[in-house]
Amino acid sequence: MKHALLVTYYWPPAAGPGVHRWLRFSKYFKENGWQLTVYCPENGEWPVIDNGLNASVSDDLIIIRKPIFEPHRYLGKKNNPNKGGAFTTDKKQGWKQRFIMWVRGNVFIPDARMFWINPSSRFLVKYLKQHPEITTLITTGPPHSMHLIGKKVKRKTDIYWVADFRDPWTQIDFYDELMLGKRADNKHHILEKQVLQEADQVITISNHCAEGLSQIADKQVNVVTNGYDFPDFNSADFPVDEQFCIAHFGSMPAARNPKVLWAALSKLIHVLPEVKNHLKIRLVGPVDQSVFDSIKQADLDMFLEHIPHVNHAESIALQRKTPVLLLVANDTGNVKGILTGKVFEYLGAKRFILAIGDAEGDLAQLIKHTQSGELIPRNDEAHCLTILQKLFADYKEHKLFVSPKNLEAYSSKNLAQKFISYLK
Repeated sequence: MKHALLVTYYWPPAAGPGVHRWLRFSKYFKENGWQLTVYCPENGEWPVIDNGLNASVSDDLIIIRKPIFEPHRYLGKKNNPNKGGAFTTDKKQGWKQRFIMWVRGNVFIPDARMFWINPSSRFLVKYLKQHPEITTLITTGPPHSMHLIGKKVKRKTDIYWVADFRDPWTQIDFYDELMLGKRADNKHHILEKQVLQEADQVITISNHCAEGLSQIADKQVNVVTNGYDFPDFNSADFPVDEQFCIAHFGSMPAARNPKVLWAALSKLIHVLPEVKNHLKIRLVGPVDQSVFDSIKQADLDMFLEHIPHVNHAESIALQRKTPVLLLVANDTGNVKGILTGKVFEYLGAKRFILAIGDAEGDLAQLIKHTQSGELIPRNDEAHCLTILQKLFADYKEHKLFVSPKNLEAYSSKNLAQKFISYLK
């Protein structure tokens, strides 16, 4: 039996997109000959809590929890610009939110979990000396403070270190929103390059993310996408929402506002007035005020249903009964590399995925490879209207469902095996 240590900030009862990649992968380590030890906070200021996820933690894992100090608890969640896991605001940002954002980017480097770096690295160096059977260290971020823990441990031991980037660092979509000064920006880039160059192996979630990190590190970066344990059922036999429901699950910040969809839906109603009797727009999760404003401007607010939060099990159940699942890539510089964990849950729901993003990006390739829906370029209103007309026609004939192909390439079991193949 081989032994590995995973350092992660997100672990149940933490919820949100950051937890599921490793919650799913970890289940398959034992059957592949690895004992996995998970090091995580015992009192994290996680944006979302879901105690139901505790049941998904594999019994064969060794879990070590240590206290963490986080300034978020003193800022208060109502003043946290990152509440819900994305940069969303209920209204126009005031001076307090802007100040907190400035502090977030210029004082807490690389992030507000920086106060866990030194105590964690000291503890883990001692722990590894007491457990010489552990030969591999895995850090997963963001938060990128986890990678800085790995860097310190690596410098003081001879352990093999794998840095897993679930998102980029300086190339992440909201980096420009941090209001960084020159000193802070420089420090972020220095720390990022140190991690990328000193890690024995760097892994990330998409081809375009790998290209960006590889250019910084001047080394190969391997790709292991997020995945899902796909259930076996026929979507045509599963009960579906009676309305023509288009639903988005997860945070919808301003950069993810699908204005092309609102415009196309508004035109669809004029072309087919019958749509008014069937349409529902369901947004599940934190939503930026600018999104609500756009919906109202398009005269679609009467069709809107906003559900601020559901637990993960409820989210999965809602996805399976939703005719059209909306997936929007952020309108930012790294859009080609955005391949969130949510898309794999959508694939598991076996419902039509209406994606909005870059036609040349990794998301477009995945949609095409799985034959699971359609990707609309962000400004192609005519194409969006055409697809909506077809979807509504299929809805009226009770045949709005899909049977995705090639899902085995994205199963958590197969992807865990691929990740393990990079371990030493």
